Amino acid sequence: MLSLCGDQALRELSSPGKSGSFFYLTSNDQYMIKTMKKAEVKIFLKMLRAYYNHVRAFENTLVTKFFGLHCVKLAGANQKKVRFVIMGNLFCSDHFIHRRFDLKGSSLGRTTDKPQTEIDEYTILKDLDLNFIFRLQKHWYQEFQRQVDKDCDFLEQENIMDYSLLVGVHFRDKRVIMTEVIAAEDHHPTYRLIFLEEILIQTDCAR
Repeated sequence: MLSLCGDQALRELSSPGKSGSFFYLTSNDQYMIKTMKKAEVKIFLKMLRAYYNHVRAFENTLVTKFFGLHCVKLAGANQKKVRFVIMGNLFCSDHFIHRRFDLKGSSLGRTTDKPQTEIDEYTILKDLDLNFIFRLQKHWYQEFQRQVDKDCDFLEQENIMDYSLLVGVHFRDKRVIMTEVIAAEDHHPTYRLIFLEEILIQTDCAR
């Protein structure tokens, strides 16, 4: 409540998503607000019980954490209803996020529309922009893969077909061959990925 209704204003992200939704961040970066259409709200409410059971059953789920679904009526002659959902911000972390990826497992149109010189730590990169290799220890990989499979099964059961894996990459230093990927909320496991030093340099990770 303090994050949303405190003295600090919400920050609007640069542009609406493809769905026409608007996104806002709280001043402390902990929560994100997304506006929703009435039809989207109906779908969300329909799957709410299954979502709740899934999150309770799998504490390390990578599915977005939702904290509230609300509707407010604007004052004035228009009196338009605005529906919005409050969710956890994946990239709220003590670690600075150097690269952000939205991965769908597809190659069609999956590149950023920004030229290389304009890509920075806030650019949302896509599948074909991912030009380095992740190497995980075997048991980390198995745990991660199991959870992804469980989450995908849940989404398939709810007839959700348009989803992606958000990945934030933090590079400690280009001279160090260890980096961290924040693949879930802070209270979930942090997956450590090992890179070869020359790969880090080739991908211009020093920015």
